[in-house]
Amino acid sequence: MTENFKNIAQEEAAPEAGAMINTFRAFGYNLRTAVADIIDNSISANAENIWIEYKWNGAESWITITDDGKGMNSSELKLAMTPGSKDPKDNRDEHDLGRFGLGLKTSSFSQCKRFTVATKSKGSTLINRCWDLDHVNETKKWSLLNFISDKSLADKLDDLNSGTTVIWEKLDRLVGNANKQNEAAMNVFLEEFSAVEEHLSLVFHRYMEQKRVTIYMNGNKLDPWDPFMKQSEGGQLVAKEDLDKGQVNVKCYVLPHISKLSADERKKSKTEEWYKLQGFYVYRQNRLLLHGDWLGLFSKNEQYKNARILIDIPNRLDHDWKIDIKKATATPSFAVRKDLVRLGKLARTAAGSLHRFRGNQIMLDDSIKSFDFQSVWKARKTRDDVRHYYINPNHSLIKGLINKESISSKEFKTVLNLIGETTPVESIIQYHSDDPESHELRNTDKNLDQGTIEVASMMYDSLKTQGLNREAAMKQIFNIEPFNEYPQLEQYFN
Repeated sequence: MTENFKNIAQEEAAPEAGAMINTFRAFGYNLRTAVADIIDNSISANAENIWIEYKWNGAESWITITDDGKGMNSSELKLAMTPGSKDPKDNRDEHDLGRFGLGLKTSSFSQCKRFTVATKSKGSTLINRCWDLDHVNETKKWSLLNFISDKSLADKLDDLNSGTTVIWEKLDRLVGNANKQNEAAMNVFLEEFSAVEEHLSLVFHRYMEQKRVTIYMNGNKLDPWDPFMKQSEGGQLVAKEDLDKGQVNVKCYVLPHISKLSADERKKSKTEEWYKLQGFYVYRQNRLLLHGDWLGLFSKNEQYKNARILIDIPNRLDHDWKIDIKKATATPSFAVRKDLVRLGKLARTAAGSLHRFRGNQIMLDDSIKSFDFQSVWKARKTRDDVRHYYINPNHSLIKGLINKESISSKEFKTVLNLIGETTPVESIIQYHSDDPESHELRNTDKNLDQGTIEVASMMYDSLKTQGLNREAAMKQIFNIEPFNEYPQLEQYFN
């Protein structure tokens, strides 16, 4: 029931302008998410081309983002520049990437103290408005300025029938008061835009793939980056389902094993980052919101690094999925949580199987006696649940050498090569992923066994025969693994 306050005394409590705008600066944007938020507005304005320009000039550096969308008239521009100009509860066009009516302002103020919007609609002349934070702080008023510092920053609009340019100046968060000659600051500036390029190629890759939007950075066309590698050999779509009455579409992908990829494909697909890129990829109207995150449903694990799950949600589910202003976080609704757990397990199992097969983990386990295959290496668990790895004495080559009275240098080199080439790296990683405690419980206080004593004593006697004194002989021995772990060996050297 709504209370009736008609007869209650009331007064306006408008927020102080400078304090409110400074609050907008603390929403947690970085340059990547801020630029992406501006591009959302361009896409919502039906832009087909977006040009991002930036120039290093020390404290006078600037950034512009121009699109060929429908542009705005004066009333639309004022509304766009007004904080909180739209109610997030309002129904939106299904292609609208906005929600709170704050994105243009919060993303811009997060990066600069002055931002200007220049725009023109079809058949109209160019108009512009500007927020200058220094001016707002000085006047203590919501003073929207009819001002542009340099009209040449919006020159690209002259060649367009309609469009909009967003200009960022006074980039205090990015360059501060850096001198133009400060090479270190310039390198940071340029590295930030390299990261922006990668971010946009991922976040808007579906728009680029569908030829709906083309994005340029300083004249260079960005290529889309498909995180699911749908065109690569060996990749799998292991499941596809529609959830929440058909509103949420889910596809489970398992990337190809790295051995299936060429050097160029490995570089392009960023295989070195696959561990952190595993997880759910949540899209809203084809725009990627977040990626490489298991949404609190699972933890990241080496054996599941090839698993990626695509989730498509419409903008009408923003509230259910708790989409934030930056459009960089999301929380699964209760309607789909159980299904996402089920599908996540399915994708993770498929990804894990990819590595289990290649690691021959079953063949390595010496507790399994159901087949005759003999691997060079074996693994066993002790009573304390500690896993140990050892050379299999029943392997035909190893067994043959053990039964010989003496072996040649060629035979010795052959067995060393065999041991090195068959080291079960993937199986060890797999075991550690499945049961990390089995490795972490390994006792570092190793007991000195008779075999180690005998080998060390033989080496000591040999070194003494070669003319080394006791101190020099012991120094050589303790520089060799595993003797360096047993300082008590000294008592056996006579």
